Amino acid sequence: MNLKDGSTLVADLTTTGRKSGMPRAVELRFLFFNGNFYATSTRVQGKHWCQNMIKNSAVEITVKGEKLSCTAKQVSDEALRKQVLTLRDTPPRLERAVFEITPNK
Repeated sequence: MNLKDGSTLVADLTTTGRKSGMPRAVELRFLFFNGNFYATSTRVQGKHWCQNMIKNSAVEITVKGEKLSCTAKQVSDEALRKQVLTLRDTPPRLERAVFEITPNK
């Protein structure tokens, strides 16, 4: 897969349900930056995909039919969080939570 750094794309994120243990898929807009995918959310509470990633960091992204096994974590570095949000939206929506999703090698 050949993605341009800083590009946005729509793809499916599959998490493991924190209560059910079953696969849960959601279509999201991602930013591809420095080899990682970034997803953002207006909040973490009440967003099942966010809570599922916090409970189980093993996720899968399906991009253009290609499935990538990945590891997810919430971004706590404030500078990176702001950089991702600035690249993603104009004007940036700096109140959003950011999750970094790293493809497994």
